Amino acid sequence: EKIIFDEHKDSISSEAHEISERCAIHPAMFYVMCCKECKVPVCITCIKERHNGHVFIETLELYNILKEDITKYVSDIKSREIPLTQTTLTQAIQGRLEMTEAIRKVRSDLVSDAALAKKLIDQNLESGVKVMDEIENLVIADSFHKESGIRDTLSDLQNIVRQYDDSNTSNRLAELINCYSYPKSHPVQKRTPIASDITYFPKSLTLEEAGEMFGYLSIQAKGVHELKLIKESTDKKTLIQIKFPPIVEKIMSFEISGIAHTSHISYVNDEIALFSDNNSKLVFANKRGEVAKEKFEMLTSGYGCHAITQERDLLITDLSKHQICKLTKEQKILPVIKLGAWTATALCCSQRNGDILVGMFLKHNVKVVRYNNKGNPLFENPQNKGNQVYHTPCYLSENINGDICVSDWNRESLIVSDREGCHRFSYSGSGSRFYPRGIINDDV
Repeated sequence: EKIIFDEHKDSISSEAHEISERCAIHPAMFYVMCCKECKVPVCITCIKERHNGHVFIETLELYNILKEDITKYVSDIKSREIPLTQTTLTQAIQGRLEMTEAIRKVRSDLVSDAALAKKLIDQNLESGVKVMDEIENLVIADSFHKESGIRDTLSDLQNIVRQYDDSNTSNRLAELINCYSYPKSHPVQKRTPIASDITYFPKSLTLEEAGEMFGYLSIQAKGVHELKLIKESTDKKTLIQIKFPPIVEKIMSFEISGIAHTSHISYVNDEIALFSDNNSKLVFANKRGEVAKEKFEMLTSGYGCHAITQERDLLITDLSKHQICKLTKEQKILPVIKLGAWTATALCCSQRNGDILVGMFLKHNVKVVRYNNKGNPLFENPQNKGNQVYHTPCYLSENINGDICVSDWNRESLIVSDREGCHRFSYSGSGSRFYPRGIINDDV
């Protein structure tokens, strides 16, 4: 076959010199035809080994069939893939440079920490030596003073003896009598040092204790796989404490029809969940965003207005009847908790013990009540108008300790109380205004 590639016309002609192309799979062979089914060029060996029984056509004929797809594929590579890959490469290089700079800074901070630790150790040593110098000077001064007094007393005693010897030898008896008519007292006191003992008790500092003089290293991994690699790389290789911030990975995203926006989600199972807005609309949808056929009518509103029980039943607030209802797997609506005149604002179901927590209000009063899974009240945390921790509980959750976590939009705070309802702390963001929404707790 005689073919030619015309760069100007972007076409192949069979009126030029012969071009023989070797097979990519069998380099000793040449392409002879193309497999119409597999849409690949083939040599004689390819036909025998992989394409026996297939339909074969001329290379030019297959090219003309695939020309539009090939041209579009190459055009897409030129216009989109190459620029995107170049941008990705630039970002990768920039990311590497930024991480290199971050590592350099960490090294510098480690050296600074070590230098500071050494400086503090030297300062402590210098301070200790100064203390010992002061004590030594005090001991020496005190000892010199006491020794001087002892020397004076000794000299007086020696003078008395010497005077006695002189007078006695010269028979100056009157002088002796006159000098010693009133014997003088010379008490000898025990002169002890200002300190009876001084000892240093050394501390055997371990490497782990030395590591506590440093700060900690924070490493934000990009994903779970990367976190595993980093942990394996750093495990037991440093005494520096390493902390890994939580990893949040986007798994999927989809749009839900039938509601204005998604204010709350209750996970039912791996295939379906309940979605709601704050306009009394609730829909079941799968993880592709497709709304399920099962629908039900109930006047409910608010944010955290539904929850899932341990038995995988659905709890929903019924505003018109002031009650909490259960939607069973058989799509039956059963009342579980009667609220009287109170109106529910949020609820959750404890995954620890099945208790039901309900936030509610009546005029200016707000409270959070804990019920058992039968709907019987266990305790409540009432608040009157003059002493309110909560304003409007929008979402409720419970952590592993049994603490009640309340997302309060109007308070602009996340409010945490213990299982008896006593306020523990509130979090209002860090600088900007804080409008908390849904809450979920981990199991640690």
